[in-house]
Amino acid sequence: MLTLAKKEIDFKKYISFVLIAYAFSFPVSKATTNLFEVLAILLWIVEGNWREKWQLYKTNLLSITIISLIGFSLLSILWHGNTETTFRYVAKYRHLLIIFVFYSSFDTRYTKAILSAFLSAMFISELMSYAIFFELIHYKNISPLDPTPFMSHMTYSTVLAFTTSLLLVMLFYEDHLKYKIFYILFFLSATTNLFINGGRSGQIIYIVLIITLFLSLVKNKIKAFFGALFILLLTFSLAYNFSTNFHNRSNQLYHDFDNVITNNNFDGSGGARVALSILGVHTFIDNPILGTGLSYRMYNIEKYAKKHDFDAQYFKKFDDYHSAFLTISVQLGIAGLIISLAIIYALFTFQITKQEYRLMSILFAISFVIFSFTHNTFHTMNPMIFFALFGGYFNTLGKKGTSNEF
Repeated sequence: MLTLAKKEIDFKKYISFVLIAYAFSFPVSKATTNLFEVLAILLWIVEGNWREKWQLYKTNLLSITIISLIGFSLLSILWHGNTETTFRYVAKYRHLLIIFVFYSSFDTRYTKAILSAFLSAMFISELMSYAIFFELIHYKNISPLDPTPFMSHMTYSTVLAFTTSLLLVMLFYEDHLKYKIFYILFFLSATTNLFINGGRSGQIIYIVLIITLFLSLVKNKIKAFFGALFILLLTFSLAYNFSTNFHNRSNQLYHDFDNVITNNNFDGSGGARVALSILGVHTFIDNPILGTGLSYRMYNIEKYAKKHDFDAQYFKKFDDYHSAFLTISVQLGIAGLIISLAIIYALFTFQITKQEYRLMSILFAISFVIFSFTHNTFHTMNPMIFFALFGGYFNTLGKKGTSNEF
């Protein structure tokens, strides 16, 4: 009776509905995102069909890389010990299970609904951000100088930059004038929101995405390059002159790098990232085979800081190398490096036949990879959700047999 009842339930439909709610929740609420994540995973487990699912996963590169990351992280207990720390560390990878839920159990008839849900929530997030910026409301302890209501400014700026690129792709492939006008207005508001917030990662990603878009959508590549350059110069010039936050943070970044070059001083946000990369690379070189093991702190950071004449006390306050791929490589050695490269490769090689979705997937890959070189994206909730949501989504659209279903 139970087996018969299970067969009568359309699990794909209900899982797809939950994933749509998950996409909507991501930009606006951690609590509801967690709720729908758990619900999707529970439905996926109850759905069963594990033999069929395994056949899908074992031939899919992104699935293999995630299994490798989790599996090798657990396996590292054998030579590094720290069982409790390892299990607590790996437990955060539960967010990545959504990638497997998407790949085996998402109905691609709801492809557009995922994007619509996500963009609707981003619009709500923007409205909140503007309301805080203009001091129309007070939300928690968020300052009007950095109005990022629902996530850190680094993550929000990255997601905003990706959102602007989605809107431009949708604008290019849209036939109806009223929707084109809507996408243009949404793009302008999202771009403005990007530059009144404090996340420089997203602003850097924005540059790369705009150039990629112009080169992809405009046949004449010379015109495309100079068109992108004009848009970027205009945008950054307006932002520098009218956004106090962007103006100050741009000057601070310049000051940080000037301090590195002229004074060999790596204090400050920009200099610290350069120093952490140096420290991470040298730590990896010293521990290339087995790595240093999973930890919530950097391995022998004081020793390496002193070795390079950095301020050891200053760098003790950092938990990781501010780079997901570097952190994985240091912790897991050459296996971690291979897994990191495989994740990057997988993100750029989804076999999506519809051109607009293929382009969106490339834009996501660029966004996430650049973000991952400035942040430990595989150990913070919102960046992991960003990866699981869109990595899982585009990975599924590239699955064999789905090319004409959305």
